[in-house]
Amino acid sequence: MHAIRPLFLLCHLLWPTAFIIAQTPICTIQGAGSASALDGQVHTTTGIVTAVYLGSGTIQGYFIEDPTCDSDPATSNGLFVYQPNATGISVGQRLQVTGTVDEFQGLTELRSITGVQVLGSGAVTPTEIALPIATLNNWERYEGMLLLFPQQLLVTDTRNWVQYGEVMLASERALFPTEVVDPNDAVPANTSSTGTANAAAVLARYALNERSRILLDDGRTTSYPEPPPLLGPQGTLRAGSTITGLTAVLSYAFDAYRLQPAGAVSLVHAARPPVPSMGGDITLASLNVLNYFTTLGVWGATTNAELQRQRTKLVAALQAINADAMVLCELENNDVAWADLQAALNAAMGAGTYAVREADASGTGGTRTAIFYKPSVLTPQGPLQALNTTQFQRPHLTQAFLVNATGGRFLLSSVHLRSKLCDNATGSNLDQGDGQGCYNALRREQVTALVAHWNDVRSSTGIAAQVILGDFNAYSQEDPIDRLRAAGLVDLLPPDAHTYRFEGTFGRLDHAFGTVQFGAAVASTAVWNLNSDEPAELDYREENLSRYQPGPYRSADHDALVVGIHSAWIELGVEGAAPAAPVVQLRHQEGQLVWSAAVHGPFRVELYDAQGRHLATTTSHVGMVMHPTTGLAGQPLLWRARAGGDAMIGQGRAVVVR
Repeated sequence: MHAIRPLFLLCHLLWPTAFIIAQTPICTIQGAGSASALDGQVHTTTGIVTAVYLGSGTIQGYFIEDPTCDSDPATSNGLFVYQPNATGISVGQRLQVTGTVDEFQGLTELRSITGVQVLGSGAVTPTEIALPIATLNNWERYEGMLLLFPQQLLVTDTRNWVQYGEVMLASERALFPTEVVDPNDAVPANTSSTGTANAAAVLARYALNERSRILLDDGRTTSYPEPPPLLGPQGTLRAGSTITGLTAVLSYAFDAYRLQPAGAVSLVHAARPPVPSMGGDITLASLNVLNYFTTLGVWGATTNAELQRQRTKLVAALQAINADAMVLCELENNDVAWADLQAALNAAMGAGTYAVREADASGTGGTRTAIFYKPSVLTPQGPLQALNTTQFQRPHLTQAFLVNATGGRFLLSSVHLRSKLCDNATGSNLDQGDGQGCYNALRREQVTALVAHWNDVRSSTGIAAQVILGDFNAYSQEDPIDRLRAAGLVDLLPPDAHTYRFEGTFGRLDHAFGTVQFGAAVASTAVWNLNSDEPAELDYREENLSRYQPGPYRSADHDALVVGIHSAWIELGVEGAAPAAPVVQLRHQEGQLVWSAAVHGPFRVELYDAQGRHLATTTSHVGMVMHPTTGLAGQPLLWRARAGGDAMIGQGRAVVVR
């Protein structure tokens, strides 16, 4: 027995006999399964209208709901009525509807409507729901119902926004599973780089991401609505934009549950971020330029007009960053593409602003990487070192630079590892089901070869300060990154940074690593999210011409990395002055780091983590500075000692052993 039947008896007393038809409650039509057991049968039901989508280009119907249908949480109390030619339907009407039950693309609905009677009016209190949902199967129990999401929801994916008016919402910015879960180690900080002992946790993170999101549709069936729904004042809809208190009905189409808005959607647009303001006096950067090809119709632009727009956007981005040296990935493998981009950038910033260091990749196809640098600020020292064996798809570059103003020397290295695309993958390079995609084994081997190569370069040049920038095609907890950390290289980026979006999930495919000696000179690091949070439909392609903006945003698909350094803090290297006896000495004593200095008067010690974030400043007492090691075990620490006003009298690193 359904709880609604006594109500029908009451209605029999109040309404004219002509209105009374045998009723089938909405919850009975819906049933507890994914499809109605009454599919294909004619039935009459009653409900209150919660949302209406009528007229050309809409889903051409309305939703009704009976809040008192039954007490079974597994059966929905809402139903879609497909009635393209309906008139006079409005929210709040209590309707009696007769039609044929149909499972249309997985949505239970009434269609072929033969009778509609207005029985009165009423109101439906939305059912509150929060993400993540307990199981994906639970969406079915809300199909057709009016829902309220009291929590703040974030826009996480806009790939169907322009064409279909759809956006993906989630309870938080969804991270790609291997950005935060290590496939080998239960503790992400560990550095195992083989095996799949923790792969189940990766799969669990995939499932959590799925349970934490839902599509928001626009109630329409037409393609390319103009303007797209939820368009912001900057002509975009960025990931990270927020909606709070969303009220919508739950529908199903094209293999996905989706929300159709019931009333206005109040969205707070995430603003486009400016270029990060970096500390220090030298700025380094990295950007994957997304197939900058001057050969048309290959991987990049297909027409001269597209190439011009692509060039305009990239120049705007690179000019805004204004780095003293930068690694650019995914340039066409010839001498024309990088020279074309260099010429355009120098035309915008002044003749001779940037010079280039590059090396040919093997073969005639594919891409290469180049280092753009300002000769007014940096001077190359020695030849360009390029690791270019058959193990790699393109040369990996290392160039020693001298800072003209200070004499400091550092190594700048590029990385662009094999992509995750599965083309021609075999054996261990096939997807192993651990979240790392295809060619993980090759990327792991490439990192091993690079680490050995970089060790040789540091040894041969005598320069210990090295920074490594580029597109690693590996998220932060994947095997290649573990091997970098195991080699003693320091992750320089903030841990919550993201550089890439893939199907509504975010993470770091681009990285900045450095030796501890380079880390000692880092002032700040940041990611400029100019691309990954932007819709792809704002790029340079012909089909996006009506939305094209010549500025830097959506100039590529990866975000830019930016590193600021204090050049005066870089060690001089083998060609620098002979080291003098240290003024400041550090020792570890009974749970304390203890600094002593051969100076008159007080001095202070500034303590930083490997990313250059300030941890503490302590002033000397009786000629010593002491700082407890509690909570510092295992992480590289950078310290700088100063005396008098701001004179630096010493610097170095410390690692507190567990």
